[in-house]
Amino acid sequence: MQEIDFLAIGHVCHDWTPAGNVLGGTTSYASFFAKKMNLQTAILTSFGSDFEFQNRFQNISLHSIPTDQTTFFKNVYDGSHRQQFLLEKSNNIFTNHIPGNFQQPKMVLLGPIANEIDFGILDDFENSMIAVCPQGWMRRWNSDGKVFHQMLDDWSVFQKADIVILSEEDLNFQMNLIPKLAALFNILVVTKGENGADVFFNNNKHTFPSFPTNMIDPTGAGDIFATAFLIHYFETKDIAQAANFANAAASFCIEKKGIEGIASREEIVKRAFQIK
Repeated sequence: MQEIDFLAIGHVCHDWTPAGNVLGGTTSYASFFAKKMNLQTAILTSFGSDFEFQNRFQNISLHSIPTDQTTFFKNVYDGSHRQQFLLEKSNNIFTNHIPGNFQQPKMVLLGPIANEIDFGILDDFENSMIAVCPQGWMRRWNSDGKVFHQMLDDWSVFQKADIVILSEEDLNFQMNLIPKLAALFNILVVTKGENGADVFFNNNKHTFPSFPTNMIDPTGAGDIFATAFLIHYFETKDIAQAANFANAAASFCIEKKGIEGIASREEIVKRAFQIK
């Protein structure tokens, strides 16, 4: 049995478009990126027999919790404003769903998209480096499936994580929350889109600029950033290197559509560290 380097936990999903469904979910982008980095990669997720993209997960250990349907989002745009609807949701993910061969990965990324991961899972990986992306825990929806944001009441649930990664938008731009969160966590990363990212570590704030690029599709850039930061920090234990590597990886992501924007390790390193 091969040791797992990288485990992503959370739903894969269908995202509706007029041209047909496309693959979505933090775990999808995270696992494809980790595999591109030549890591032994696994996913703990839940999808139904209607899932259209299982064949995309080649050479990735995939464990799905049985469910009747696959998580399904529809995004409706009015100009630059996006309204999101949750049309179907797969089963939630709990501690007892973790298979034996998934219990000792080197790295774990928790990336829920529909409040589907039980917080208790954070207790199950004491020997792993854990990163969490809280966005999906803050999604709620009404009886019509219309998704809305609900700020967490208790952020201390993430204190067992090594790294917490979120965006200014996840905080509803309530920047006054950042010092409180930075005091709670070992490493807090706040992404700021084209303005790069702030990393809070050892009571200090470090700002890392993004890389100039031609944006084609921003989908998945935050997921790629989070995954790249976790992987490179695990490998180097260097905040600056991890942030530059993650910003470079995200900059490649937005230059193409979907997973086509996942660059090789060599390409990312060259851009991140200005290697000719």
